[in-house]
Amino acid sequence: MSGDLNQAKILRNKVNRAASKLKYNFYQTQIAAMHESGSHDWWKHMKTIMGLKTNGKSCMQGLANKTTDGDCGLLANTMNDFFVSVSDHLPRLNKSHKVFDANEELPDQYVISVCTTFKALESVKANKATGPDNIPAWVLRNYANVLAPPLTAIFNNSLREGVLPMEWKMANVIPLPKTSPPVSIEKDIRPISPNSNSCQGV
Repeated sequence: MSGDLNQAKILRNKVNRAASKLKYNFYQTQIAAMHESGSHDWWKHMKTIMGLKTNGKSCMQGLANKTTDGDCGLLANTMNDFFVSVSDHLPRLNKSHKVFDANEELPDQYVISVCTTFKALESVKANKATGPDNIPAWVLRNYANVLAPPLTAIFNNSLREGVLPMEWKMANVIPLPKTSPPVSIEKDIRPISPNSNSCQGV
C-alpha cells in the first residue's frame, strides 16, 4: 500500500513539473510575440494573461445596485451631479471681459506660429484616447504638416476674440473606480476627462 502511495506521489510531482514547464514555455512564447507590439498592447495582453482583466460593466452595475436600486441611468446622472458640484464654489467667468480687441491684431508675443503648432502636433502621443471631437491622436501626429496652418489660424483667432470653439470645451468624463468593487460614488469613484486632442496639443 505504501509503495502505491509513494508511486502516486512521484507521478503527481512529475505531472506538476511538466505542467509548470508547459506554463512557463507558453508565457515565454506569448511575451516574446508581444514584444513586437507597442507598450499599450503589451500591457493589455499581460493583464489578460495574468487574469487582471476586470469587467467594468459588472463593477458599475454593482455600484448601481447599492446606490440607485440598480438603475444605471440614474447612477450616471448622480455621478455627473457629483462631479459638477466640485466646482460650485468657484466664481463664474465674466464672459464680457476681453483681453484683446477682436478688431485689432494680436500683440506679437501672443501670436502662435505654424511652426509651434506643427511641433506640438508632432509630439502628440499617437495612442492617446480620442476626445469628444472624435479626431484620433494619430491623425494629428501623422498629418501635422497639413493640419498645422488651419489649427494655427483657429488658435490665434480664439486668442484675439476671447472665444474657444465649443467642441474644445467639451470632455468625455469617464468614471474610474479607485477600489474594487466601489461602494460609494463620493469616496470610490474619480473622473478622468479626455479633452479634444487638437486643442490639448498646443
